[in-house]
Amino acid sequence: MIFLSTSLRKNTQFLVIWTAIATGLAACGGSSAPEGSTPPPGGTPPPADSPTLSFSADNTTVSSGTAVSLNWSSTNANTCTATGAWSGDKIATGNETTPSLTIDSTFQLSCTGDGGSITRTVTVMVTGAAGSSLSGTVDSSLVDRFGANQVYLFAGTVTPDDTDGIGVEPVTTASVTQVSNACGWTYAFGTLAPGSYTLAFTNEAANDNPSQNDAIQFTGTTNITVANGSNMNHNFAAVNILRVGPGRAYLTPSAAEAVANNGDVIEIDAGVYMDDITVWRQNNITLRGVGGRAHLQATQLIPYTPGNDRENGMAIWVTRGDGISVENIEFSGASVDGRNGAGIRAEGLDLSVCKSYFHDSENGILGGSGDVLIEHSEFDSNGGCVPGFGCSHNMYILENTDRLILRHNYSHHARIGHNVKTRARENYILYNRIMDEANGTSSYNIDVPNGGLTYIIGNLIHQGVNTDNSSSISYGAEGLSGGRTHNLYVINNTSVNDYGGGQHLSIAGGTSVAKVVNNLFIGGGGVPNGPNVTNNLETSNPMLENIGNYDYRLTTNSPGINGGTNPGTGDGYSLSPTYQYVHKSQRESRPSNGIMDIGAYELAP
Repeated sequence: MIFLSTSLRKNTQFLVIWTAIATGLAACGGSSAPEGSTPPPGGTPPPADSPTLSFSADNTTVSSGTAVSLNWSSTNANTCTATGAWSGDKIATGNETTPSLTIDSTFQLSCTGDGGSITRTVTVMVTGAAGSSLSGTVDSSLVDRFGANQVYLFAGTVTPDDTDGIGVEPVTTASVTQVSNACGWTYAFGTLAPGSYTLAFTNEAANDNPSQNDAIQFTGTTNITVANGSNMNHNFAAVNILRVGPGRAYLTPSAAEAVANNGDVIEIDAGVYMDDITVWRQNNITLRGVGGRAHLQATQLIPYTPGNDRENGMAIWVTRGDGISVENIEFSGASVDGRNGAGIRAEGLDLSVCKSYFHDSENGILGGSGDVLIEHSEFDSNGGCVPGFGCSHNMYILENTDRLILRHNYSHHARIGHNVKTRARENYILYNRIMDEANGTSSYNIDVPNGGLTYIIGNLIHQGVNTDNSSSISYGAEGLSGGRTHNLYVINNTSVNDYGGGQHLSIAGGTSVAKVVNNLFIGGGGVPNGPNVTNNLETSNPMLENIGNYDYRLTTNSPGINGGTNPGTGDGYSLSPTYQYVHKSQRESRPSNGIMDIGAYELAP
């Protein structure tokens, strides 16, 4: 038996949480027969050599700073390895005495035998420590928006290393999280013991496998001393900043581009930069408006000169480098000879756009490759259809895009084209306001013409009387592309159709899964039938706060209250809505009041 014992007892509470994760054949001491086979009479006994691992936690009242003894027992194990707050190879049965604990600590033991392996973890939560804390910001230029970002804390002055049970191990880590409704990022540690530490940030935390040595890169490593009872702050700053604007070293963004290097931050003062056309070739750069939005305005056709791609003939900004981030920038007036000019033409991998504004151009954003993230942004009155040239849209994400994440945006009044058009292989359309409103003339509000794995969750959707198409949401209208998963999940949206005819949702035949649950469909038009089209509410009297002013929040008399059901998961992704849209281009957490309401909003208690 394994137990935790202490040599000192006081009134300070010491919480021990233990969890077990078994892998291989050892999780339950047995194995399952292959699908379709018949087990022998009496069932299949567990392999005799499946390892087991057990320990328990006793004597949970200790004071901060007390040494803790960990005892464990394993059978049928060849090797055991410890990681976390203790490390190294261990015998199958033994004990370990830790140094005095003053902060939360995790102890993990993995044992492997001929029949498989098993891992168990004990996390010791310490209260009554000195009460010191450490927090700060991480510049968005350092963050991987498509990965895992963490700050590692090491005891003493050390060279940071990954978590692998060998050499330097972090005392603890803190996740780096995005500030609500903003483009900034922060981290915070809980209670820390006084002392000297090494602090380091990594955007490669997803690659840190505790069971092996990983080459994790750290940024902004620094040494700090935490004083007793202090609330310390440390910020991880951008590596290099180029400043653009009147009186700055660079008067225009294009002048900064000519000297910028990979990883630079280009901060652009608020103001209008007229007909400044730029191709960004650098990787991992951040283009950021400061002091308000920097407005990139095109007043004439964007020029094209053969052999000079700075005059690109495509967009105000062409993002040709990988990992480019755009924050707090306004784009307007983009037009080209081919009638498909854009505020941004996205050509490099992994573009992210935050709190930006695209309006009165032929396209807001056109292109995409790798992952595309668009959040907290507005798209207004882009698009148009010209005979012989086709149509342009508020946004048009092309087929080279692996994944589109579109969240907390306001896309409205597209001119004939679509408010959202995406050919990405995967689409996450979450908590947006997508509308024609009184005088909008868009075709589809959401067009996914070639299918693909698509989640449409928690959106506010309005089809106006002047719409150019009878369907509001369209999936697979141009044919389902090969090599894709054609599963569609439409969950907890509020869709209003003022057009009268048509339909809220059109789904192409051949779609593998079409799960349509907990949606509030208002006005004319129907929804498709199907085995997974369940628990939706169609009504002409939804009792919303102000439907004529596009305020779709529920009132106490709304028929959708407590009408929802748990939507479950789809292809491993939770379908339960966690946020709801706040105008303009913001979010808030969706309240939890027991039974879920139907639609994009939960009635607040």
